[in-house]
Amino acid sequence: MRPSLKRPSSFKAVPVLLISLAVLVILGFYPEFFRRWILDPPLNMLRLAFSGATGLSRGSTGLWTHYLDLARSEEENRKLRLEVESLRRSLDHYRSLSARNEDLLALLDLKKRTPQKGIACHVIADNPTIAPRTLLLDCGSRRGVQVRDGVIGTHGVVGYVVRVFSGFSQVLWVEDPLFALEGRLLDSGQSGLVRGRGSGHFLKLEYIPAMTSLENGSHVVTTGEDGFFPPEEPIGTVVRSLNPGHQIFRSVRLESAERLDSLWAVMVLVPPLEWTEKPLLGKRQP
Repeated sequence: MRPSLKRPSSFKAVPVLLISLAVLVILGFYPEFFRRWILDPPLNMLRLAFSGATGLSRGSTGLWTHYLDLARSEEENRKLRLEVESLRRSLDHYRSLSARNEDLLALLDLKKRTPQKGIACHVIADNPTIAPRTLLLDCGSRRGVQVRDGVIGTHGVVGYVVRVFSGFSQVLWVEDPLFALEGRLLDSGQSGLVRGRGSGHFLKLEYIPAMTSLENGSHVVTTGEDGFFPPEEPIGTVVRSLNPGHQIFRSVRLESAERLDSLWAVMVLVPPLEWTEKPLLGKRQP
């Protein structure tokens, strides 16, 4: 039988003992060498590992904190935007109320300087079709409105009442092609016929003598001769005078005194016959 070549365990312990003895000798005689080359490398590796883990942890915490700050900032910005929008709506509302209050004060002043009977109404809608262009008022026959009553706003002539119902009425807008009214140049006293030319277009003043002196900005007012409007109510201002050439009369472009986009409150006039001794258009008798 072949003998076993396995070394006894006592021989395995010899290298371990020798290494331990060398370490003890180095530790005893060369402690600085032992610390620098034996102990420091693994300790430094451990420090580096722990430092990296700590930095990573701090970085993760910083990123999370930054994300939370951004989320809070976004929420605050959203709230601020909502507050700004709410304040903007409130400001628009107050501006609208202020404009309406100014209109009402102007109507009150208008009623004071126009002693004839008038009915204050609100514009509730307008007909955007090409023709006829009409406004819808919130007053009708129950309040005494009748067909052919003149309508004025805070700045001047608005139009005529053309249809009346119990609770509302329709008014032909001054710029409509069906509208016509006698007007007088305030500077020269020359009278002519004011016609509408369609919504968004200038009014036209016709039958003004060619020799009449005209300047841009001259005012055209009512004559009071038609039985619909009192005298001196603004109709428009001159913006252009066409060259008459060899014709007897010239045609004048007017800008309407009233603006449809800002019209809110109007006065429906119920004029007496005393405005004119001979009402040309057959205004009803009182």
